[in-house]
Amino acid sequence: MAHTVEQYSEIGTLQTVLLHRPGEELSMIMPDFFDTMLLDDMPHPPHAVRDHDIFADTIRKSGAEVLYLADLFAEAVEKESVRLAYIEDYIAASHIMGETVKDAVRAYLSPLTPKALFHAVSRGILRRDLAFFDPLPIPLRVKDPYPFVVDPMPNMYFTRDVCISIGSGLLISTMRMQSRDRETLFIRYIHDHHPLFAAEKSPLWHEPGSEYGIEGGDVLILSDKVLAVGCGERTNIAAVECLANRVFAHGYERIIIFNNPRARKFMHLDVLCTMVDHDTFLTHPCVYEKQFDVYELTGSPGKLRISLSTDPVSKIFSKALRLPAVRFIEMGGGDPITAAREHWNMGSNSLALAPGHIIAYDRNDATNEHLAKAGIRVDTVPGSELCRGRGGPRCMSMPLKRERY
Repeated sequence: MAHTVEQYSEIGTLQTVLLHRPGEELSMIMPDFFDTMLLDDMPHPPHAVRDHDIFADTIRKSGAEVLYLADLFAEAVEKESVRLAYIEDYIAASHIMGETVKDAVRAYLSPLTPKALFHAVSRGILRRDLAFFDPLPIPLRVKDPYPFVVDPMPNMYFTRDVCISIGSGLLISTMRMQSRDRETLFIRYIHDHHPLFAAEKSPLWHEPGSEYGIEGGDVLILSDKVLAVGCGERTNIAAVECLANRVFAHGYERIIIFNNPRARKFMHLDVLCTMVDHDTFLTHPCVYEKQFDVYELTGSPGKLRISLSTDPVSKIFSKALRLPAVRFIEMGGGDPITAAREHWNMGSNSLALAPGHIIAYDRNDATNEHLAKAGIRVDTVPGSELCRGRGGPRCMSMPLKRERY
């Protein structure tokens, strides 16, 4: 039976979600190569796994089903022909230097079982892993302080970055940073080959390999008619144009575009703003104060129109949602020092379990207190290790299905 992909809001009661339980890839993080690995700190792997398990259990307690990326991928590539095809695509996406090195990687991966294959490519391929290959490729005979032939994937537990469900379809990201290119292959093979999706394919709103970058963390599903998209460091306006041409043919009518600064601090829209109730948003002060331009994209496929909005964001949202008004809860209560600290800890990145019921990191005390005072139920999960990867509860979850409200 096909698994229904259905997400027409950020806040409908969560029914099914896709997670990745952190694995050995976190043990491969090296401080000398933080820039390459897109990290600013090192999570402690055992505690990160423990905290992620608490996160998953909190979701289950709400009544939602939790699926794991590793399990779905292993089931998707059970057939040898599919598994070998994946290996070829993985090699092509891995920017491996040297044809003989590619041969060695192919020989290393080809005998592995589906689960072992997932583990190997997630952990990264070390130079020493290929020592068995005879003759040893020339590029591997030259000393190199970097131990990897193919990088690990330590950011992979942020499943929302690589894919997002919109309506009945999937947007598989084109990752802006080369080190994350390979993560989208897992989703593509699950979509194309897993029994949950095989009977009736979910439409693809964007496919990996496009020349225009777009990432799931930049897309908020405000309703079954309106999306909000951040254009900044990771998402390109040309990709949003392509997205509009597809989703506008399936019922969507408007995309609100935030022209965010091109900086890591503003990497995705969902680190600046998440929806927590029918009329309520948790925001970074820059959204509340509208510190950058906001555009509205409307029209029909092939006949799109874009306009710069002069309204405050609260009015833009209330108009888009057809509400008389919306509430903004400012991260850190609007205090500039507290907001800056809690933004670093992903204070505005929350996952809605149901309208008015969210998961947030426990360490953002001021923000969580303001949410509770505003009537929002907050289930907190440990964030001391997981947030070191620069992502929060929304980043760590890829909902497949929510109830419509």
